Amino acid sequence: MQTMMRNITPLIVIALATLANSLHADVVVLKDGSKITGEIIAETSDSITVEYFATRTIKDQKTISKNEIDKVEKISPDRKAFEELGSLETPATVIDTSFYDPLVDRKLPEFITKYPDSPCAAEAINRLNILKEERNRVNQGDRRLESVWMTAAEIAAEPYQTGAMIQYTFVKAGAASNNPVETLRTYELLEKKYPGSAVMPDAVTIALKQLDVLQAQIPAARANGEIELKNISNALVTARADEAKMLKDGLERDANVAKAAIKTAGMDGSKFFAIFQKSKEALDALQSLVAEERVRLSQFQITTMREGIAAAKEGIRMIREEKLKAARDYLVLSQKLWPANHDIIKLKNAVDQAEAAQAAKAEIEAKDAAAKAAQLASKEAAEKAAKQKMAAEIAEKERAASLAAEKAAATPTPTPSQDVAGKLKDRSDILEVLEK
Repeated sequence: MQTMMRNITPLIVIALATLANSLHADVVVLKDGSKITGEIIAETSDSITVEYFATRTIKDQKTISKNEIDKVEKISPDRKAFEELGSLETPATVIDTSFYDPLVDRKLPEFITKYPDSPCAAEAINRLNILKEERNRVNQGDRRLESVWMTAAEIAAEPYQTGAMIQYTFVKAGAASNNPVETLRTYELLEKKYPGSAVMPDAVTIALKQLDVLQAQIPAARANGEIELKNISNALVTARADEAKMLKDGLERDANVAKAAIKTAGMDGSKFFAIFQKSKEALDALQSLVAEERVRLSQFQITTMREGIAAAKEGIRMIREEKLKAARDYLVLSQKLWPANHDIIKLKNAVDQAEAAQAAKAEIEAKDAAAKAAQLASKEAAEKAAKQKMAAEIAEKERAASLAAEKAAATPTPTPSQDVAGKLKDRSDILEVLEK
């Protein structure tokens, strides 16, 4: 991460400085309608001296007669101080608290204290509160990438792609600053550490364009170097001994620096090195490197890479929709299109896990179905046994009834005369006993 910050910090500083320079300014309007925007650093009864930026980084001064001036629009001290704070808008990419620290800890509190009644004070307080909250997020592990906040949990879930996105922002920043060497160096580090990342197609595209930019700079550097060497050679003719020694020592020092750059190139993961316009050896080496890299990077099938990335993403979507057959098909397609795609690992793991979960679910369902079938069979058997028992009982009752009926039919029924005779006999016995 520190290497990344060393690569990008100068680019950010230049961009912020340029933006700030364009904001806080006095404006001198001339009678011919033209304007000079800058800072009034001196004023007399006859003239005004303005310091302004002749280029993005080079300041110049101009003294203007008051006879030429139509009006002067001076910025108020509080407005000037507020605009000197620079941009208070959070950068698109934030990977540490370096943007927040000076604003939150010093600049904004100092402005609010010094200009409490300023029309800008309310905005300053509001931004201070927002920046404090955002810094807390960064301290907790959240990051802002391409204007989108990602939580620490999201980053932990996708460390590879997140790291690649961070490195890719440096590649883009280098290209935006028209610094092809720095851009190609950061690209090489991206390719070395995150070769299968989703940003690779875009990064390769930028790298190829930056090779063209560097290619255009080398002939100009070579021509300027030849002129500079010729001027030094001419100066040596008339220089004093001590001056000549200084010139020769300077040439030797520059040559040694160039040789050291060529020798150490690649040790930190990047083959590219700065342009040394007075070193033919360095320019020739850089020219060869540009040609070699163009051939190598041109072999990347960028369209196919993008299609492979899209296929992997579609596969993940199919898994969320529980369409595992389609997900497996997209996995095979992605592997075919761009085997190095890191998302293939994620997709394959997701497909394997989903299929394993599906198989486990099917097994559980099969066991449940078998258990239900066994339970149903057991219930049906019990019901059958109960019916059989009931049928047996009914049959037994019917048999007993039949036997009873048969027995009753076999026993003789007494006649009325026999019944009366019996009764008389019983009475005779009684009388006989009484008489005794």
